[in-house]
Amino acid sequence: MSKITLTTALLFVLSITSFGMAQNAWTGVNVGPGFAGAQAGAQGSIFQFSDTKTRVKNGQSFGQGVAVGVGQNGVSFSHSIGANGGGLGLGHNLNMTIGRNGTHVSQGGVTSQGGNSSVQVGGRTGQGPGRQIYGGSNATGWGNNTRAWSNSRTQQFRPVFFR
Repeated sequence: MSKITLTTALLFVLSITSFGMAQNAWTGVNVGPGFAGAQAGAQGSIFQFSDTKTRVKNGQSFGQGVAVGVGQNGVSFSHSIGANGGGLGLGHNLNMTIGRNGTHVSQGGVTSQGGNSSVQVGGRTGQGPGRQIYGGSNATGWGNNTRAWSNSRTQQFRPVFFR
């Protein structure tokens, strides 16, 4: 086998082993009076999907992002949505990973009233190449009366050798 072919084969094997076990998904939205933005992304060795939608019309703003990443060891999902209109902003984010070595669920939300009532929510979740499950959610807003919350739970399973 030539040196170039051997190097190419080695790089291919390393890339499969590094990314074959990893999957993740992330989303975020930012909406306020007269503007809306959304982001989404996913990684998965078997399947990956991400989509965003935004709309600004007649003083109403809307943003949404959704992402799914599927790998050999599990699935990751993220969804963010936000709306603004009439001096009120609302936003919510949900993230979830189910994998061989654990699970993660996080969510966050925000309401903002008065002022500019802008809201921003987002989060990410996944399982890295070392099979470590991770994730988190964030939520913030700008207005005279803003309430934001988030919670997260990650459960790592004990590693079992020779699965």
